[in-house]
Amino acid sequence: MNFPGGIPPDADPEGDRPLREEERSSLESRIAAMSVPEKVELAAKGGREVRKILSRDGSVMVARAVIASPKLSEEDIASFAASSQTNEEILRAIADNRQWTANRKIVAAIVYNPRTPPPSAIRFLRSFQANELRILTHNRTIASAVRQEAKRLLAQKT
Repeated sequence: MNFPGGIPPDADPEGDRPLREEERSSLESRIAAMSVPEKVELAAKGGREVRKILSRDGSVMVARAVIASPKLSEEDIASFAASSQTNEEILRAIADNRQWTANRKIVAAIVYNPRTPPPSAIRFLRSFQANELRILTHNRTIASAVRQEAKRLLAQKT
């Protein structure tokens, strides 16, 4: 398969090498010109920077390909959970995976992310302590349903 702009599937072969700003913008523009099937193939074969760019794509198919990538690490998952630009499908998949949600840092990032679907965020509120719930009740960036549930749980705990 020929990729627009000549971008190979392993555009970032090491996967860990941070890109310079001009490389990143060039890569973003080449990925934006790709079709969905090309993006899906790239998600499976590309490096960390490619997956990070593709995680913001609006297509559900691309999001599923990113989350199913064999090169995905726990560091990538934490980054996706914390990013407010991540596709909601990726956030939902992270919240549904028990292995990933065993990490407290990832759970907190999922709950504090404004793009996380409220039912996915609410599921984790019972594990939060009273001081964390109090902070959530005042956080205007998260969904109001999550804030209300945090208030209800806080009232039960105090």
